[in-house]
Amino acid sequence: MNEHNPIAQLVNKIQQQWREKTAGKPSLRFVRFIIKPEEARVYEGFCKLESSEHGSLPEVFVTHLTSFEDEDTFSAALISDWLDTYDKSTELLAQVQQQASFQWAPDPYREALKKQQGFQMDDTLLSLLQSFKQALPQERKELVLALIPRQVSSTKDMKNWISNLLKKGIPAGVKLLVIDHVGADHFALQDRYFPDMLLSIHVPIDLHSAIKKLSAAGNPNDPEIMLRKCVFEMGAAMKDKDVQRLHRWGQQALDSTQRSGNKGLFATAHIMYAGMLFHFKKDPKIPELLERGQRISKQGVQQGDGACLPLMVQFYGYHGAYAQIRRRFTEAINWFIQQAELAEQHKFSQQALNAWYQAAELCRRKDSSRYYDVLEKGYLAGWHLPDDEITASIYIYLLRDYYDYAHVNRKQDIIRDIDERMGRLFGEDWKADVDNIRKKKEPLILPLEMEEPEAL
Repeated sequence: MNEHNPIAQLVNKIQQQWREKTAGKPSLRFVRFIIKPEEARVYEGFCKLESSEHGSLPEVFVTHLTSFEDEDTFSAALISDWLDTYDKSTELLAQVQQQASFQWAPDPYREALKKQQGFQMDDTLLSLLQSFKQALPQERKELVLALIPRQVSSTKDMKNWISNLLKKGIPAGVKLLVIDHVGADHFALQDRYFPDMLLSIHVPIDLHSAIKKLSAAGNPNDPEIMLRKCVFEMGAAMKDKDVQRLHRWGQQALDSTQRSGNKGLFATAHIMYAGMLFHFKKDPKIPELLERGQRISKQGVQQGDGACLPLMVQFYGYHGAYAQIRRRFTEAINWFIQQAELAEQHKFSQQALNAWYQAAELCRRKDSSRYYDVLEKGYLAGWHLPDDEITASIYIYLLRDYYDYAHVNRKQDIIRDIDERMGRLFGEDWKADVDNIRKKKEPLILPLEMEEPEAL
């Protein structure tokens, strides 16, 4: 990691606070990082860094993004993901074994997972953590299980799950780590029930300043550096609701990237600028930027610029979102369908599913005559995906809705196939679980969210 990178310096600060706050606490079992929502990627980067060979802390970190569905199945899901990650880490394990003795036997946990499928496996997870910790080399005898779930169906239930593990007894030398939000305290537990076992860490970091420094780093005449700076300034103007300042920086982004002759960069400036203006809803500059940016990305594709194809897919989605804002629902549906078909054609699976879901939801509310045709196309577009991509994507909603359609129309083969697959992934109550997950999700407004600068 580049120590001069402003984001890397924030990670260093988190590492330092971890060392200071956790030192000399042999009874510690559960740590909460308390953060602002916008800091999430920095902390996720910290956990992933410490889970790699580049980590600098004395403990061995294992980070999982396993979705939390309910407290009875979470331990089993973690064990499954742990074994899968272990099997895929042969190269890293070989490096570890060259430096120190490390022998861990995963087979008992594979067998337990097969035998106890559908049953609560908290005790088995604790046994796994104990055995893995015992297998660590003497100088790395501490283990941290960092949990950053992709989705959480109920923070209350996850808090209960953590509490139950603490009551059962998390092994000595093992700590659970979760990320909580300032003022929310989703996972705050009572110290009197778990004396000396709990620790909350809040690290004041100036993310805004770090991103600003990062955006300005490098040659100021480099069009990529200039675009990065313009995007940062547009974001600041957007937060201040200063549309005129946003337009000034947006135009500067267009001018600097046009001079570069790089079609991908020029098209990116258009979509970034338009994306910022979406927060002002009906700004007349939006359609001009989308139409021009789409033409540029199409030219780039024809000239073999690989960066332009995914941009083309995004432009279709933004056209659909803008039409939706303007209440031109038939036009919006058509744009989302075109986006889905283009993404599918080029094997951008997640973008295709997002677009099919957008189109299907709009049809359901505004053009019911097209709903089931679009829903079926979305169902077929994702059925080939591996299980882990299904559980982490919007496809579970398409499956849930298509299941109801199949049930009404007595499509028994489809009902059986969906029941079998979703039952395996979510358990017998999969329909209720998916409904609960969807209720807790924010409504989709834009087809694709603007990405923040990479944390690491």
